[in-house]
Amino acid sequence: MEKKLTIDLLSRKEDITVEEVRQFERFRNYTDEQVLELIVTIKTYTQIIYNLLSKQGKSGKIFAVQVETEKQLAA
Repeated sequence: MEKKLTIDLLSRKEDITVEEVRQFERFRNYTDEQVLELIVTIKTYTQIIYNLLSKQGKSGKIFAVQVETEKQLAA
């Protein structure tokens, strides 16, 4: 059974664990190393976005962030 996102899960202060990630069906067969890499990648991404938005709020400037999808990259 796949774990559902809740307010408690979104407001937590500690990192998600390997076991918690594996509760999601998509990640059940990931190795410990793959799960840890996923956790670090998500943390890094969220820190970048948080820092970008924090700077935007302080400076009043608007930053454009371009996200390329796999479809766009293949074209």
